[in-house]
Amino acid sequence: MKQERAERTRARLVRAASTVFDDVGYERAALSAISERAQVTKGALTFHFAAKSDLARAVQAEACRVSGAVLADLADRQGPGFEIAVDMADALVRMLQGDIVVRAGARLAHELETPDDPSLHCQLNWLGTLFRALRRARADGSLLSGVEVRPATGLLMSLVVGATSMSRSPAEIAFGDGPFASRRSTQEWLVRMLEVVRPALSER
Repeated sequence: MKQERAERTRARLVRAASTVFDDVGYERAALSAISERAQVTKGALTFHFAAKSDLARAVQAEACRVSGAVLADLADRQGPGFEIAVDMADALVRMLQGDIVVRAGARLAHELETPDDPSLHCQLNWLGTLFRALRRARADGSLLSGVEVRPATGLLMSLVVGATSMSRSPAEIAFGDGPFASRRSTQEWLVRMLEVVRPALSER
């Protein structure tokens, strides 16, 4: 029972830290704000995590675990490798939009000096999984024969990042639609951008 309670407290702290890191970034995140959001004492926080850096690493590890499990399930599916890679890109933008831990983990990888370890560096995990899916696409013919796998992997990853960024910006104003035009979701941006690049990557 005591162990279960400790694990629940730790999970609450990781989620609370994710919210604070996502809101204000690592440098401005205060341990007092994290403990308050988690509804635990500062002493309980430091019992589980001796320093803010330890808490950040826990967020990164959980983000990699969660997103990696989703991508692993997709990798096990049957079907053309290119479509699997597209489904992975869609899953990533959904997680970056809707999963606070994944989003915070990705942000921390940019803000902190992170080891080149896919269990902590989400983007390395994602790139490797996309690369393997597109290498499978090359083998099954769903990736055009003249397309190199590594640049194609970078392009898909760029679409994920770009779709996430575009959905958060008032792009409609830049396009002349006015400040009250409805914003497109991350998924809508990904679909539209994929429509542009798909013919250069696959005939299917």
